[in-house]
Amino acid sequence: MPTVPATLGKFEYYQVSIPTAILIWLMIYPMMLKIDFTSIVNAAKKPKGLIVTCTVNWLIKPFTMYAISAFFFFVVFKGIIPNDLAKEYVAGAVLLGAAPCTAMVIVWSNLAQADNEYTAGLVAFNSIFQIIFYSVFAYIFVTVIPGWLGLETHAVSIGMGEI
Repeated sequence: MPTVPATLGKFEYYQVSIPTAILIWLMIYPMMLKIDFTSIVNAAKKPKGLIVTCTVNWLIKPFTMYAISAFFFFVVFKGIIPNDLAKEYVAGAVLLGAAPCTAMVIVWSNLAQADNEYTAGLVAFNSIFQIIFYSVFAYIFVTVIPGWLGLETHAVSIGMGEI
């Protein structure tokens, strides 16, 4: 059925796959029905989880994602992957690593029988941080840090723009 991906690829809006968006919504919808959204405000009353989440997602993970991907693409696979392609792979790894998948957090929380309301609060806070900091981290890790390390930087196309 080789025509299926090509057919599904036609259903995009601003380079967002409509079938993928629908499937993600169907994945998280059952868990969202179990959440009392009025209690999301209470997530701020337990700052320990919020501090851990923000620290890991915004202070540890982007740097380790860059370090691990740079190590493998510029050192381990140096003889196999051309330098220009390695730069693009590192940029892609950083862009993926800087964007936590909030849908999966809700699914994992449900599977672990955790506090769904608290998880929804953490996801909401993290989503706000993601809106604010994603482009900043992408810019830093794709242009600034490679420049500091003496690596040639180049523009990377992201959706409708370039960084």
